[in-house]
Amino acid sequence: MTIKETRDFLDQNAFSRIGEVVEINGRSIVVKVDKQKNNTSLFYKGEIYRNVGIGSYVKVKKDFLYIIGKIEKEFIKEKRYVNDTSELKHLNQYDRFIELSVVGTFENGNFKRGIRVLPLLYNEAYLVSEKELNQIFHFTSKKSILIGKAIFEDVQVRASVTNLFASHIGIFGNTGSGKSNTLVRLYHNLLNIPNINIQGKSKFIILDFNGEYSNDTTLSSSKKNIILSTRSSNDQICIEASWLDEEFWRIVLQATEKTQAPFIKRALNYYSKQLANEPLERFSQILSRRHKTILNNGGINKQEIDAFNLLKNCVKNLFSIEDESQFPEIFRNYSTHGSDICRESVRGFDSEYTIHQNGKIYLNKPENAELEVEKFKEKIDALINGFQGEIGYFDLFEAALGIRLTDDVLYNIAQFDHISPIIHRFQKRKNELKKIFQISESNFMDIATHDIISISLRDVNLEMRKIIPLLLCKKIYENHKAQSLTSKTLHLIIDEAHNILSEESFRESENWKDYRLEVFEEIIKEGRKFGVFLTISSQRPSDISNTIISQLHNVFIHRLINNNDLQTMSKTISFLDNVSYNSIPILPPGGCIFTGTATEIPVAVQIPVLEKSIQPTSETSLLDVLWFDNEVGENL
Repeated sequence: MTIKETRDFLDQNAFSRIGEVVEINGRSIVVKVDKQKNNTSLFYKGEIYRNVGIGSYVKVKKDFLYIIGKIEKEFIKEKRYVNDTSELKHLNQYDRFIELSVVGTFENGNFKRGIRVLPLLYNEAYLVSEKELNQIFHFTSKKSILIGKAIFEDVQVRASVTNLFASHIGIFGNTGSGKSNTLVRLYHNLLNIPNINIQGKSKFIILDFNGEYSNDTTLSSSKKNIILSTRSSNDQICIEASWLDEEFWRIVLQATEKTQAPFIKRALNYYSKQLANEPLERFSQILSRRHKTILNNGGINKQEIDAFNLLKNCVKNLFSIEDESQFPEIFRNYSTHGSDICRESVRGFDSEYTIHQNGKIYLNKPENAELEVEKFKEKIDALINGFQGEIGYFDLFEAALGIRLTDDVLYNIAQFDHISPIIHRFQKRKNELKKIFQISESNFMDIATHDIISISLRDVNLEMRKIIPLLLCKKIYENHKAQSLTSKTLHLIIDEAHNILSEESFRESENWKDYRLEVFEEIIKEGRKFGVFLTISSQRPSDISNTIISQLHNVFIHRLINNNDLQTMSKTISFLDNVSYNSIPILPPGGCIFTGTATEIPVAVQIPVLEKSIQPTSETSLLDVLWFDNEVGENL
């Protein structure tokens, strides 16, 4: 150094020196402040120095490097005087101290996060200049996006595209705190980087529970909006039939493990082998054969009656028959009338049928069975030949369930009462599934043909709100994983994630809840290896599985005031310091704590509000505009 440079260096140190280290306790450092500088900012030769205060940064010089600490506490202690008669005692009786938490070091002009070295007692502490502060907040590589402006420091906060988006992201905050704006801001800034090209390289799928992102210009003008509804006919998601496998139906139909789950497996096998190809041509033969078996089975017991009636109800749904009386030969009702030994006509039959006390219906003449089967097959053939509609997967699978149940009852494989609830649950949810999904065997999917997709679940009922995200995320993840293409990435974005990732639910079975959580926990624990990244946004982080929260790489924490939510943050987010944690309940709207692998240190940052045209539809109602006329005075 020249003499002038040395003088300038000494002058700068003399100006910025604030005290010396007097206590070291792990990463906690106590500095005795020897200069009472109480202005918010100080200026030296055109440079700004932020003064000592909670949340500001201080550097401690040790040898040829600087240790950077964040001020977490400020306090005073009464001075000890050797001579109690000192005249100066009444002028300044207290010493001022600050407590720092070490966050990193300056080495060769670059800031490096982490505790590499600790100071020694009486090492000197200095204020940090604006230039040095910018280096601390410089988290970026060449390709970065703007996050916002630091709340306490006059610097812009940017993040590396790779460090932020090649990670699992959590966005949390009470309603109205700005988390929806943050989610859209992040991906809007990403997708609008000049010269960015994601076509065929990355896929972004947004699961939107409240319909906030279905505007044409929100997030990206090139995205595909899919608005689902279980109340009316709307958009559908085109998926492969293979997606609806045994595991899916077992969960959706709440099947018992010992009895009903094996039945679902048998029904799926029967569908794929017997009905999937040329179903109408085989249908008449299958039904007639079952009819003949029942009538020639030495009598019809109650289980066989119930099973065959249920099968015929499946036929009714398959061909959309509204009036059964038009087809009496098909929908003849085999039923018992009383428990005494008697001989009477069964509904729709003549006296050639006899009812006995054992609950069986016997034919007085064997040839009557052949005649009944012929009439039945003739009408079924006529029905099939005259049918002009389309038979979808769900109607055909319902028929497979009915046929399989009839076979199980006939051959004593299962009891009707044990299996029939499965079919009743299927019939209850079939129409909802038909409104949501379009089944395609050609491997064509809307999801495969668009890079950015927003799926609105606003008009979907509660049960399907859990089923749809589970099915889509599971199958899309498995397909991406099977391709083993790390050069392509998949980004799953779930808004209001507590709807699907909640650990507590009183509306579903334990098996269903465990399965649901296991699917998403696998994605968040293993997905990074396959280029799959999860972004979740929620106003109740305490409802979400701790396993999922703990695996997040980067988090944006807006205002949270519930103790359970705050405790969840403190327990599962290891890189959150005390100052940042204590400021969470008092953050302004749009303000958040940004911390994780994309930042060297936790940063309090203000996220800019998006333009009106690209904002999510999540604004708070303005009651002074809604309730009052313009002519009414301001004060009442």
